[in-house]
Amino acid sequence: MRRGDGLATRREATNAQTPPDTTGTGKGKSTRTGESTGAGHGESTGKPTLARSLHNRHITMISIGGAVGAGLFVGSGVSIQQAGPGILIAYAVTAAIVILIMRMLAEMSITRPDTGAFAVYGRLAFGRWAGFASGWIYWVGWPLGLCVESIATAQIVHGWIPALPIWLTALVVVALVTAVNLTSVRAYGEMEFWVVWLKVAVIALFIAVGLIAIAGLLPGTPSPGTGNLVDHGGFLPMGLSGVVIATSGAMFSFSGTEIVTIAAGEAQDAAAAIRKSTRTILVRVTVFYLGSLSVIVLLLPWNSAAVGESPFAATLSHLGLNGASTVLNVVLFAALLSTMNSQVYASSRMLFALARDHDAPSYLARVSRRGVPYTAILLTVAVAVLCLLLQVFHPTTAFSRLVNITGDTVYVTWIGIAAAHLVLGRRDRSGDLRPASGTAVWLFPWLTWATLGALLALYAVMIVLPESRTDSVLALAFTVAVSLMGLWLQKKRPTEL
Repeated sequence: MRRGDGLATRREATNAQTPPDTTGTGKGKSTRTGESTGAGHGESTGKPTLARSLHNRHITMISIGGAVGAGLFVGSGVSIQQAGPGILIAYAVTAAIVILIMRMLAEMSITRPDTGAFAVYGRLAFGRWAGFASGWIYWVGWPLGLCVESIATAQIVHGWIPALPIWLTALVVVALVTAVNLTSVRAYGEMEFWVVWLKVAVIALFIAVGLIAIAGLLPGTPSPGTGNLVDHGGFLPMGLSGVVIATSGAMFSFSGTEIVTIAAGEAQDAAAAIRKSTRTILVRVTVFYLGSLSVIVLLLPWNSAAVGESPFAATLSHLGLNGASTVLNVVLFAALLSTMNSQVYASSRMLFALARDHDAPSYLARVSRRGVPYTAILLTVAVAVLCLLLQVFHPTTAFSRLVNITGDTVYVTWIGIAAAHLVLGRRDRSGDLRPASGTAVWLFPWLTWATLGALLALYAVMIVLPESRTDSVLALAFTVAVSLMGLWLQKKRPTEL
């Protein structure tokens, strides 16, 4: 986000704040400058400290990498089959929500830069139980995601080298991203920086070639006009229900944008990095997602089987660029590697923050000499490897259901962010801790209320629709169970776990 002239003063004030409340009341001690989260300030609070070695360029690319991954290259095909051309509405609505959620996170994280991010904001707004629930709900999906992505990556390699067993390749890839994360946060940032550049270049080239074809300027490919938008059952062939279901997939695709606020706890200049990445999110989501999806649904019938399997490869094949599919597989491999890298990073930092705040076993807050939470990384990877081996050697539909359920918890995370912003935003504006220049959410609190209402309404519709009811209800039950556990801990063990 944007940093005002008073940033240095604000940072000094933040460093001087008292530690966060761990009594379970959620009303922690505060000064005129507001609450402290304790992240990255271990020097003054005595708490474990992570290294601050991420540069602004790392943070910018991490924010792009979090928003552009396998969900766009592969998952969007499923969403297109669910909504038809109406996928553009689903992604436009989701993009608007993402932009507002990121603005809320930017406002709160510049004021309170912390590796625990929204889990810490939930704790400060509603009490220990909310931080506990937010953190664990967020964490549990990452090891499962890491398992799924490792298998998908291994399948790509298996296509190139059939002699390599999928389980072995998956383990090697997981070992690679684990080694990168254990080395240093700088190594993670560098890997993301270069891999994301590759993804951005390919997507930009894809959109450029697609626009040339749509304009009828590509030899051998007549302009499709708007026929594919209306000739196969209309613009909304599955009705509005299809758009709502596709919105869930779109949210899953966008999940990861919040990693930039987690990374802020290890940035050399958190405020400047967050301001810049959040300022450009509108361009990123509109160009990368809406731009590429518009090209796909304009050039190909939405109900084409090839679109459902691999929309980008199907489009390139339609344009006569068959050899480009190999390049796309390389890019997809890189995108999956980037996603896995971020999954290990985000999950370990959230686990570290939970342990630091006594919401997870204390050994998970151990930090190496390079400022890396190695125990949190190893536990996350161990869970992912266990899931990987079970799914490879004993596949079960229960695993797929579990992945779907954790995917639906993206709603829960975003709802929690909006709710926390309502409380902390009002608290800050009524005191001396005003939002930094250029970071305040527009029309507060009305846009925050509108975002919260939209998320709750979308989730309610997901529960009503037969196609998504089971997973949504189970995700809600999981959320309630974790929240009740947090309330129990808040009451029984207010200061330690």
